Amino acid sequence: MKKIIYLSMAVLLFSANICFAEINQNEKDPIAQYNIGMKYFKGDGVKVNFVQAANWFKKSADQGNKDAQYELAGLYASGRGDVHQSDKAAFELYKKAAAQGHGEAKYYLGEMYQNARATEKNDELALKYYKESASYGYAEAQYTMGELYYTGTLVKQDYKEAYRWYQKASEQKDKRAMFRLATMLKDRQGVNADIEKAFELYKESAAQGYAPAQNALGDIYYDRGNYDAAIENYQAAANQGNADAQFSLGYIYYEGEVTANNFPVALEYFTRALAGGNTDSYYMLGMMYYNGYYVKQDFKTAMEYFKDYEKINHDSDAQYMIGCMYENGQGVTKDTEKAKVWLNKSKEQGNKEAEIKYNELVYKQVLSREFNLSEDDLSSAKTKK
Repeated sequence: MKKIIYLSMAVLLFSANICFAEINQNEKDPIAQYNIGMKYFKGDGVKVNFVQAANWFKKSADQGNKDAQYELAGLYASGRGDVHQSDKAAFELYKKAAAQGHGEAKYYLGEMYQNARATEKNDELALKYYKESASYGYAEAQYTMGELYYTGTLVKQDYKEAYRWYQKASEQKDKRAMFRLATMLKDRQGVNADIEKAFELYKESAAQGYAPAQNALGDIYYDRGNYDAAIENYQAAANQGNADAQFSLGYIYYEGEVTANNFPVALEYFTRALAGGNTDSYYMLGMMYYNGYYVKQDFKTAMEYFKDYEKINHDSDAQYMIGCMYENGQGVTKDTEKAKVWLNKSKEQGNKEAEIKYNELVYKQVLSREFNLSEDDLSSAKTKK
């Protein structure tokens, strides 16, 4: 047993001696310095040490090695480990590496120009460096070029150009680019619709764990009646905090059409989705409080949710519910005129229930004026009829 321990220690000491010999032998060689820095950066044969990595990268960078300049810039930009964070130092190093044709450095230099990090904002230079990096073949830059053309940022919006750059990034298996391509094919944005190709791209992106793709895939499976696959994909996206997927799961458990009703789970998902920015959850939480599903019935809280939702989306269903609640005095003081205002807004958007309800209220008011009947009288007459 002792021989094994001594042998192990000897091997370790021998390896360490080789490492130190390599360092001493190549101390002035920029390539060797860069390689030693990468060993410390990755923990290759030594313990990860970003400060040591930065020291060796600096030795190499000072001799003009563009790869070392790029890696050192990344350490300064992020401040990893105990490396001093410095946008200014990062910017200067990215400039040096980019001037030597380093494609990835050009991308990050463009990013710093666009976001005014350690330099004045310069969209023209940002676009220049993004394009050069993308043309060099850097997938991140290709995806970014797609985003710029897709959203019309720094350039005139052009779906065809966006599609072209997304396609280049997608060929390098960029999961975000695959998702964008699929969405453009599904929604016919700059290209002919191709649902099956979109479906395959969503699947590839989702297989890489991209939550938006998992959510989109859930929507397709749901529409096709494959509810188990839909729930599986919604769940995968929801677990990553995707608010739209959380809402979809909440709705499934609320409606109880493809699985058993589960109001506690529905409430949890709607609450999480709302916290994540899904505004449709306002309406569904309003319905839960209105009906008293797994919560104490609370018309006032329901009204607040409906109004929040209507304020954001001007939704006819929310307008209808608000109108009905004013008519019946639920959570608010009963007010027929306000009820009519809200119901009229809803019917003008094509809500048939709101149109019927609005006409009933108008008819009641006409009868009341013609025959001097109170609302109680009208309600009594309607009940007898």
